[in-house]
Amino acid sequence: MASKFTKSLSNKRTEKVGLGLLLGDPRFQVVDLRTKRRILQLIGKPGSFGTQTFDAVMTPEPVSQIALDNVDVHFPTLRLVEMKTTRKKVRNERLEGFFFGATEREYEMARALGDRYLFAFIVLNEANDYGRPFAVLLTLDEVLRRTRAQRVQYQVNFHTNMDEVGGVGSGWVLVFGDERDLGEGGGES
Repeated sequence: MASKFTKSLSNKRTEKVGLGLLLGDPRFQVVDLRTKRRILQLIGKPGSFGTQTFDAVMTPEPVSQIALDNVDVHFPTLRLVEMKTTRKKVRNERLEGFFFGATEREYEMARALGDRYLFAFIVLNEANDYGRPFAVLLTLDEVLRRTRAQRVQYQVNFHTNMDEVGGVGSGWVLVFGDERDLGEGGGES
């Protein structure tokens, strides 16, 4: 459990560094939660996509901070950006060997928005053709064209109140370090 938590913290630090590099280009901005919600309303499918479906926004030219009071004006030219960041060695813009995870919602939003939704592949490792970190922006069509293989993975969250869903039902409970068998169907081996 501790290594899983450590990995999560490491991933968050990696994403933060990647975002910092991306924000070095003044066309990119992070918008607040209320502004993200307004963007989802302007897309026309506020219930279909969540606020975590994109990390940043990009404008064609640098503009002042996009916020709730001006997002409607900027919306026609906004591109939504979902970051995928790695510290692994990736040689160049070809992104050969880049491995990342994506959600179905990200792909759905990318399909809905076309070239207005970009995946930003950020490489933090400096062992590459450029000798420093770099990013490549791709539409979903380009991501799909470059994809060698993909797999589906289910991420599951159990209810937090099992009484609301009728109790825990049958299952096996193994308590290690104790010789008692607490499971309903647990027999002797």
